Amino acid sequence: MNISSKINQNNNLLEALDLQELEPEEQEEILLDLNTLVFEGTLLRLIERMDEKTKDDFNMLMDTDPEEEVVTAFLEERVPGAEKAVEETLEEITSDILATVE
Repeated sequence: MNISSKINQNNNLLEALDLQELEPEEQEEILLDLNTLVFEGTLLRLIERMDEKTKDDFNMLMDTDPEEEVVTAFLEERVPGAEKAVEETLEEITSDILATVE
């Protein structure tokens, strides 16, 4: 579930944001914000798809303040369709951004 690479592969989104006109630091900040937005949106989708046992285990994991990589590994292992959820979230965000800039 590599969100950053999915964002970078989404040419429509990157073109709509017109990042090449910005300073490299601004580009990086926007991409980090997008990464966070996609991660959080994906996380919400996956929580909705979890059974009760998985939700309980996930809550216990989150109580330990884990690194993002640990959360990602848990989701990929325990929640079917994690990769698809990233794609769905990215498509939704891209659609929203394109609708706004057009």
